[in-house]
Amino acid sequence: MSFLKKWYDKVSRKKQFTTLYRRGEEIYGNGYVLFEMGNYEEALEKYNEAAAIWGELENKLSELEDDMEDDLNTLRKKCQNVLYSRCFVLYRMGRHEEALEVIDSFLEEDPQDAGKWFGHGFVMQSIGQHQKAIESFSKCLDLDPAFSDAWYCKATLLYQNDEFTEALKCYDRAAQHSNVKDFAFPQYSFLNINPKPKLKKDAAGILYGKGNTLFKLERFEEAIEAFTEAIDIEPESPQIWQGLANTYLKIGNNDRADMAFAKLLELDPENSQAQDHIKPASPAEDKE
Repeated sequence: MSFLKKWYDKVSRKKQFTTLYRRGEEIYGNGYVLFEMGNYEEALEKYNEAAAIWGELENKLSELEDDMEDDLNTLRKKCQNVLYSRCFVLYRMGRHEEALEVIDSFLEEDPQDAGKWFGHGFVMQSIGQHQKAIESFSKCLDLDPAFSDAWYCKATLLYQNDEFTEALKCYDRAAQHSNVKDFAFPQYSFLNINPKPKLKKDAAGILYGKGNTLFKLERFEEAIEAFTEAIDIEPESPQIWQGLANTYLKIGNNDRADMAFAKLLELDPENSQAQDHIKPASPAEDKE
């Protein structure tokens, strides 16, 4: 009977734990939905509630003699994730210092986490602490040299500091490690013995920044190439068309500038520069 009682108790406990675990998941999910809806105060409450439930469950599991190390590790990760997620909510609420406190507490425990250093840099950048942000992005990249977003953010800050040569290097690294956006074989590729697939990377913003940097360095032909590549990825971006148009103007290619400004005006009818450049012909000009 003692064996049956132990077995029954174990099954009963597991059922209770499963119910508690699912309750935490439900509350965490509700918090995420509230976050996406912009209800940040309520989202923060749900995240705290879910963390409390999983923390309680973690304590109960650790008291058992059963071999439940895998379950404990899963719960610890859950708790860590939900506790860290609070920094995103706090950031959106404009409570940047509190968001930094959350990130700092995690970095104290694990200073080798590249993602946390990126988050630290991102918040620092948002509050105007640009040098500290660059330092955080650099630490992130020391740990993970393929972290494309960190290269991009660092490049943007260097650009704002007029450090154009270093910014350009960072934009190149960001583009190198950016994620694939589209991957498609050419039409009728089966007719070609050695087809060359067309691969697009999700790097329009990176190439736009690179184009602006090359413009500052007066490497205008390369800037045009960067803007053109960006347009190939995001053809409906007004800011990229404006960058391209201004570069054509700079080198005196007015015909290409006219076409770029016309496209810009189509995408952004309120753009004052495009309006000034593409002026409607006067009645006298029409008669001529």
